[in-house]
Amino acid sequence: MRIVLFAIVFVFISGCAPKVSQSNLYWGNYSNTLYALKKAPVDDTKAAHEAELEGIVAKSKELNLKVPPGIYAELGLFALERGDKSSAQNYFGLEQESYPESAILMEQTLKTKID
Repeated sequence: MRIVLFAIVFVFISGCAPKVSQSNLYWGNYSNTLYALKKAPVDDTKAAHEAELEGIVAKSKELNLKVPPGIYAELGLFALERGDKSSAQNYFGLEQESYPESAILMEQTLKTKID
């Protein structure tokens, strides 16, 4: 009986743990919301995916982890779609700051999408 109780408690506790990858990055529910967006690119799935991206940024900061690559860039693209160029530039800058190897891509994206 004790073993069963211990197993139930263990499963419950492990299910509540944040989804942090082996590379120490928090991805949350990214895969599922991205899949839903690609499968049905409508306003609801777009909003859900953008909210998930914002949640990933917030949770990563809360857990003191680096934001996964591409998250800021994706948020920047969503901001561009809304016409919010200053937020887009901010997100692209954060992506570039977090991942310097993305500098050329972020600069090109800014040139082609904003100009």
